[in-house]
Amino acid sequence: MNSVRFVWGLFLALAVGFVLMPGVQGAAQAAEEENHCFTCHTNARKLIQITREIAEADKGKKAASAESEGEG
Repeated sequence: MNSVRFVWGLFLALAVGFVLMPGVQGAAQAAEEENHCFTCHTNARKLIQITREIAEADKGKKAASAESEGEG
């Protein structure tokens, strides 16, 4: 009787392992892919370029509303 329980327990453990295995592999593949945000924001040259583009686009716009002018 103990050997039957052992075999069923082993079978169940293997079945659960095989069901969960594709999820682990998918997470590992996602971690290996390049993150676009991380790449830009850790590259000084690209970060400076993006900051300049934002400043150029915001040229002529008011920095803040009249209500928040002078605050923090």
